[in-house]
Amino acid sequence: MDGGLDAHVPPIDAGMASWGARACDVTLRHTAPSVSSSVRLAGEFTDWESGALTMRDDDRDGVFEITLSPSARLASGGLYAYKLIVDGRWILDPNDTHRKYVDACLNSALYMPPCDAGPEIVAGPLTPRFSDRSAQTRLTILTASDGAPPRDITLRLDGGALPDGAWTLDAAAGALDVRLSGLSEGRHLLSVRVTDAMGREAEPVDLPFWIEEEPFEWRDATMYMMVVDRFANGSRDNDRPVGAPVEYMADFHGGDLQGATAALEAGYFDELGVNAIWLSPINAQAEGHFEGRDGPRRFAGYHGYWPSRGREVEPRFGGNAALRAFVDAAHARGIRVLFDLINNQVHDQHEYYLANPEWFRTSCVCGIDPGCGWSERPLDCLFAPYLPDIDWRVPGAERQFIDDAVFWVEEFGIDGFRIDAVKHVETNSITNLRARLARRFEQGGHRLYLVGETAVGQWDSADYGCGETYSDGYAWIDAYVGDNALDGQFDFPTHHRLQHGLVTDQMSYVAVDEVLREATTRYAPEGLHVRFLGTHDSDRMGSRAAFDPAQHCRFVEGGACATLPVDPTDPAVFARLRRAFTILYTGPGIPFLYYGDELAMAGGNDPDNRRDMIWTGPLASLAMGSTTTSSAQEAFRTFMRALGRARADSVALRRGRRVVLHVTEHLYVYAYTHPSSGLALVAVNRGGAVSDQRVDLTASMLGGATRFEAVAGGGTASLDGTRVSLTLEAGGAVVFAAR
Repeated sequence: MDGGLDAHVPPIDAGMASWGARACDVTLRHTAPSVSSSVRLAGEFTDWESGALTMRDDDRDGVFEITLSPSARLASGGLYAYKLIVDGRWILDPNDTHRKYVDACLNSALYMPPCDAGPEIVAGPLTPRFSDRSAQTRLTILTASDGAPPRDITLRLDGGALPDGAWTLDAAAGALDVRLSGLSEGRHLLSVRVTDAMGREAEPVDLPFWIEEEPFEWRDATMYMMVVDRFANGSRDNDRPVGAPVEYMADFHGGDLQGATAALEAGYFDELGVNAIWLSPINAQAEGHFEGRDGPRRFAGYHGYWPSRGREVEPRFGGNAALRAFVDAAHARGIRVLFDLINNQVHDQHEYYLANPEWFRTSCVCGIDPGCGWSERPLDCLFAPYLPDIDWRVPGAERQFIDDAVFWVEEFGIDGFRIDAVKHVETNSITNLRARLARRFEQGGHRLYLVGETAVGQWDSADYGCGETYSDGYAWIDAYVGDNALDGQFDFPTHHRLQHGLVTDQMSYVAVDEVLREATTRYAPEGLHVRFLGTHDSDRMGSRAAFDPAQHCRFVEGGACATLPVDPTDPAVFARLRRAFTILYTGPGIPFLYYGDELAMAGGNDPDNRRDMIWTGPLASLAMGSTTTSSAQEAFRTFMRALGRARADSVALRRGRRVVLHVTEHLYVYAYTHPSSGLALVAVNRGGAVSDQRVDLTASMLGGATRFEAVAGGGTASLDGTRVSLTLEAGGAVVFAAR
């Protein structure tokens, strides 16, 4: 606590304000199948079933509840495992905010408020307005159970003092009303700190918010991922490859956050319509080189997944200052930034492993040691012998890694996390992280985006024991998503079903449409899932679309891998990619672009799929390799820019209702309609030229539009009443905006 040096509310006589007291009780509610159901609460504090407590439905409305007060078995600030017994069946509480393991079993967890530990800050909704560049919220200050009043209240806006008159005290309510005006466009942060008369500090509250003409929602995102070391080299001073015996492909190349910032400030991502960037992990990495999983070749930690420090950015990537500069530059352009959170493992050089080896497991290596299959031991197997597995059942480990996640948000203002290897990590790593983030940063209503990586297929199933089972990949993905967990996941079941067929033309559009329909019906509707073709873990889409015989190769090794994939030149390859990415960008969910795929870069499997980004023209100084592209590659990038801008400019594409108008094996036509923002029309044609394909709309879909304009791709759409006549190029893909 800094004593309130910036925006300090002077000491307030307790008699001048009616400060409320923190709640010490917790009320649990559960909606049961019927009013005649039996609902009981069993947990660590009831000796489980032997002392289970009955939940009551006094109003006979099917909502059962119970209120718990602090006791010898429910101490203030404690976290206690429990389950509900509903009509004899043990279940997790669907409304829980925390999870806890007891032995090998996952449970809901009850967090008893630390009402005797100090004051509490409760923020109401923070409402920003672009029209007059203002924002307002109410901050209620609650005392500890002993009633000690606030002594110091500090408010800051973007790290500085609040303007005069920006807050008023509502003495009767024990609250501060904050009204901010004259705000600049962009991201802001209102920080609140309170100390009471006993010198106890409230848990800090930080409220990020944006002043922007069209309020951003994550369903509006077009996401781009870069492997930092391979993207752009902005400072040669921090280049430090490991060298022999590490081959160039497996070593540090020099990419850094300074280079990424230079590309950003040059407008590269704006031109692509990108408004969310996922950075590969930027933690400080293990020094030296290590053997890969599948052979004697040596690798350096260029990829970022071998962290050695909890809160330091890898010096080769520019260090902490470079990350701060990148995030600030992105925010200045309205672009959100996701940090890659590694919750499964650290390197054995990590400071935490050296100091607290009991936080980690080192039992067996996934898929290599006997009895240690990826699905047999999903939570405790090691990805490599030198990567100790984090044991999230150890309270000290859980606390430290969640504290570190809070640090990245607090220190750098990032907008959320892509969370690695979700299915290999205990579920409390998700729920308890969300609870901390919600308490610290989300009270004003601005939610941090958490998106997970659960790499499963459509028919994959899981049994983690103790009733934690998932019947297929869709259920497995969905299990981690909700108000108190992830916002969405990378949709691997849809990816596995579509990727190859789309980029190779081996899947009919009737089948494609069926998969996309399932992508919208098999998951809970609130999930903000990411749909994708290529990633840093797959062959390059350009090589797959070209049927390159070396598309799965990693190194030059002779035989089928005597060479590595080469950049495509056949126009048919680029046509396949245009069609595939059009369907991706205009399908349901958040589209994702892996760096270099906008140029149809070639590449096999890891690490060949992580070649240096190609920079040309004014940005050629950022290159670590080639500065030459073909005319076909540049034409494809031009198309990807148009496609990205079409999505960015169309509320209908991002938020509208999808209506399929015509689908055959080779022709796919659909529309997005939005009640207040018009209509977009998409046509993807794998066959010959189409001269008069007619589709019918309705007057309500048109909403007064009189014509269509092609905003990505080539073709025409003539409107006669509510009938549209399409003229399409052979093998073409086009997005039309209604005008």
